[in-house]
Amino acid sequence: MKDEKYIKRVINYCHKIIRYLKSVDTIDDFITNEEKVDAVLLNLEQIGETAKKLSKLYKVFYPDIEWNKIIGLRNLISHDYEGVDTTLIYNVATNNIPKLLESLLNLKQ
Repeated sequence: MKDEKYIKRVINYCHKIIRYLKSVDTIDDFITNEEKVDAVLLNLEQIGETAKKLSKLYKVFYPDIEWNKIIGLRNLISHDYEGVDTTLIYNVATNNIPKLLESLLNLKQ
């Protein structure tokens, strides 16, 4: 049951990131908007933090989701917030987060 709760949280964070980026047309728009960068970073960090709480069995059961990379990004953001590559963050947010959201929504069906 806890895992389902955590997955709902991750889905919520994904929705937030996608919503924050709706008004961002280019990578330059993102990089120059401190509030957007901070909002996306916070939610990416929370996705990783929540992924850490998932049971090992759950992660093994859904190996197509790259849990270790998700957690690794969280660690990068947490330990080097000021040094994070915003281009990388933009690419993760625009390419990987929609795919993650789709995968998680498919798990719930």
